[in-house]
Amino acid sequence: MRGVAIVLTALLFSLAGLAVVGQNLVTVRLPKEDNRLLSAGVLGSSGYVSLVYRHSVELTQVEGRFRLGPGHKLAAFETRMASVGTGLPNAEPGRTRLEKNWIVVDEGMRSVGRVRFYMEPINRTRIRLAGRQVPLDRVRSGSILQIDAERPALWQWALWRTMNIPWNPQGEKQ
Repeated sequence: MRGVAIVLTALLFSLAGLAVVGQNLVTVRLPKEDNRLLSAGVLGSSGYVSLVYRHSVELTQVEGRFRLGPGHKLAAFETRMASVGTGLPNAEPGRTRLEKNWIVVDEGMRSVGRVRFYMEPINRTRIRLAGRQVPLDRVRSGSILQIDAERPALWQWALWRTMNIPWNPQGEKQ
């Protein structure tokens, strides 16, 4: 009887922990489509999420790289461009270097909150999160993509990972 009580107590504490303890994630959602969750991933200390697109005016490749910064906020750590030109991010002389075929701007872990991007086929948009390509082939043209930092409870993260049941971000209505 005592063994059963110990097991039940341990189980209750485990369930309570799953409800309270959160998992730091970076998510990709469609905010105009009921905040539909496309992908979520854990970023290690050197991990990042990248938003790669072809700039529509200059027709050059741009890649924004983001990490989790202080306060579990998304922060820009570098921007990579194949060239500079109209409407492209600025290349700061003290923070810019050449790396193979890229012009790389050190963004200094500047907090950006969430990142929103307008999806158009001409941009050839790609997102890599925690080393995996986010599937965007079924995202409609004209959709808004949103990359953000979230902290769902462990049980919510587990349900999504095992049964593809998404959670509402920060208690927002889906």
